[in-house]
Amino acid sequence: MSVLSKLGRWLLELGVRVLFWPGRAVPIDPAKIRRVLVVRPDPRVGNVLLTVPLCRALAAGLPGATVDLLVARGKERLVQGLPFIHGIVRFDKRDFFRAPWRFWRTVRALRRARYDVAIDASHFHVFSFTSAWLVSRTRAPVRIGHRRGLAARFLTHPVVHDPATVNDVEAKLELLAPLGLPPAGTALETLVGRDGPQVLALLAHGLPTQRFAAINLGARKTTHRWAPEHFGALALRLVAMDLVPLLLWGPGEEALCDAARVASRNTAVKAPPTNLDELAAAFRVSAVAITNDTGPMHLACAVGAKVVAVFLSDDAARWAHPGPRFRGVRVRDEAEPVDAVARAVAELLQPSSSTAAR
Repeated sequence: MSVLSKLGRWLLELGVRVLFWPGRAVPIDPAKIRRVLVVRPDPRVGNVLLTVPLCRALAAGLPGATVDLLVARGKERLVQGLPFIHGIVRFDKRDFFRAPWRFWRTVRALRRARYDVAIDASHFHVFSFTSAWLVSRTRAPVRIGHRRGLAARFLTHPVVHDPATVNDVEAKLELLAPLGLPPAGTALETLVGRDGPQVLALLAHGLPTQRFAAINLGARKTTHRWAPEHFGALALRLVAMDLVPLLLWGPGEEALCDAARVASRNTAVKAPPTNLDELAAAFRVSAVAITNDTGPMHLACAVGAKVVAVFLSDDAARWAHPGPRFRGVRVRDEAEPVDAVARAVAELLQPSSSTAAR
């Protein structure tokens, strides 16, 4: 960490300790709660979707309340239409400099909404000033979040993370404890790509009409990208399973796609470039989706696809989605990683494999 970064962190900590004081932990009566806000301004696809089970549990446990979700502007379509999310608050922290009038209008609206409960749903292990500050600006009498770093300065009911809880969704569900509410499942949900136009558009541009495996090659973190040569070798095994390997790619990923296709001896099909809605649509109609450990992995789970995830990192248990429609393969632990991923695909495609929604 540079000297400037250390100085910035020190100044932030000093400012928080001087300006913010923990709120009083008032008694909570769930029957009197009418408005709840969940705050998750992170713009990454996966982090938005991982907050959905928390919102669902709040709506189920508080039938007399409405549940709103604050998300990064541009990611609201990931949660639009979900019946348990009443309202969506769009937020972009870059507006602080780019459009301060819009930034402060949003912050003032949070106060005027008179939320009874505000929940900081950022990562359980890292303090997020933006998320914690937004929760505090609601002035909700009940403000919940994980106790880490300076977060407790903004909360009335800080929650201590159980180190035995590794999975990220399950960790977020710990935030139900102050309200005395049970979880309502861990499955992700989204309506993105559900409508026909995206699927029809893909079909018109060469989406296979026979059973195909949707292979997502990219990842935001380069350390989470399985080599395209491995995906190409996997494609040959998928062909032997009577599956068409469909290579999906987005901005900046065409070279990965081309390399995988060459490694597949041109047996893999190169899809047209896809946006988020088209990617979700392709996952929905695939026989199986194969992805790196990245946002599209969570998207594939959220649309109900059978998913095989390739994990290169050591935190697979945190980001996995245990259930009959998901297989995670830690390829670094496998002597023959391509074969291991192919076996996981074969397992999911067995007739005995559950096809019920998780």
